[in-house]
Amino acid sequence: MKTIFTRLILLSALLLAGGLPQVKAQSCRGYDKRCESAPKHFEASSLTRSVTVRKARKTVINQVFYGDREYFVSVCGHRRLGKIHFRLISDDEDQMVLYDNAVDNFKETQLFVIQNTMKVKLELSAPHYFDDRNAECAGVQIHYHRSDR
Repeated sequence: MKTIFTRLILLSALLLAGGLPQVKAQSCRGYDKRCESAPKHFEASSLTRSVTVRKARKTVINQVFYGDREYFVSVCGHRRLGKIHFRLISDDEDQMVLYDNAVDNFKETQLFVIQNTMKVKLELSAPHYFDDRNAECAGVQIHYHRSDR
């Protein structure tokens, strides 16, 4: 009985080890540092981050942008991704698109002023990325400058 039990455990272990798909782990940590920096009078925000981007998928980052501040947003991605598409969308019942870089030939930076505090969704995608299997790194830098200073 012991040998049958031992064989079952060994067989299960072998099936698990050989039967699992290979997963390519990728760390994008710190990729945001490759994006264009803000002008010197801007302060770094804790909203800055690195993400992975896949074909036909949108990455949404929920943020709060505070009133009376000027914001500088910079996006960048691995060259295989092509141009990064980003949109700023109000996170309310209207879901109004506040900015879409597709109308600016996928410009990687944008400067804008927020007068009243609001919830915003920052949506990232790579419309020119054609690899179905892999994800690549992208980054978002967000800096701000208080307008009241």
